[in-house]
Amino acid sequence: MDSRRAGVVTLLVLLGGLAGCGAVVEQAESLTGGDEHPFAGETVTVAVEGTDRERALVADGLAYWDHNASEYAGFDVEFQVLAPGATPETGTDVHLRFVETVGACGDTEFPAGCAPRIDASTGVDRPAAVEVRRGLADESTRLVVRHEVGHLLGLDHTDRPRDVMAHERDLATLSQPNATERANPWNDSTLTVALGGAGEVRDRYRAELDYALEYVREGGDGAVPADVSVRVVESETADITVSRVSADDCTAGEGSCLFLEGTDPDQDGAIERYTSAEIRLVGLDTDAASWHIAFQLVDTFHTGDDPDRLDDADTRERRGAWHG
Repeated sequence: MDSRRAGVVTLLVLLGGLAGCGAVVEQAESLTGGDEHPFAGETVTVAVEGTDRERALVADGLAYWDHNASEYAGFDVEFQVLAPGATPETGTDVHLRFVETVGACGDTEFPAGCAPRIDASTGVDRPAAVEVRRGLADESTRLVVRHEVGHLLGLDHTDRPRDVMAHERDLATLSQPNATERANPWNDSTLTVALGGAGEVRDRYRAELDYALEYVREGGDGAVPADVSVRVVESETADITVSRVSADDCTAGEGSCLFLEGTDPDQDGAIERYTSAEIRLVGLDTDAASWHIAFQLVDTFHTGDDPDRLDDADTRERRGAWHG
């Protein structure tokens, strides 16, 4: 028996004004009137609603504009992060808060940040409100802050610097457990399974699929979490597809292969959650299919060693009623 596994990492793209599972940042509505940018030549006070770590990252992001505003925005500006609870006599210029989910902002479905775009033709309703999505990695948080503050300085998504103001960017989250470290690495506890092929051959393999899923529904000798259920569907968009091929580069002879796809939001090069899987039955007779389907499906979970009834079954046993 040859049973192999492959993984394909799909990076999570955060889209937006910077907009996450979606992206970098969003501009909000413009305000009204004046001849000069309200922040030109000013020391702009910023109140940060967040943790000490988040406050430090905001200070890093603002420092970028202390040094680069004159080149890209056309005027000098200095930002000052206020101590927690501090309120200047003249009031706060910007209120930046970290949130679990950024609210509606422009046309971005999953924004990572949101700020009003202010320029010389607009006024500013102080404090200008900025939101930044919580839970991003340090450099991604700095990037979102730089992007959103660029909007405060009048820049839009077509302006330089492009590495800051581009509408779409890949953002990384804080470190997350890899799929191999999770008892259930799927996004859902109900998995859908579809059988490829057509006609009489497909009907024969359907009985083998049902026999394999019976074992999975019974818990796979403890390898499948108790809250996980599986059901067969006709759609090719099922979580897991099972297909029979006469030959495949994934194995030198008869056997099966598992191909996994998923997201890598923390961009560490490993899948954090599976989004789909394909089980390929390579050159297998019908009566050998159920064991391979069960083995590969159970292998997507990571609750310990493979069950003895799967691991110890010899070639003859795999072709019979191997789980009773």
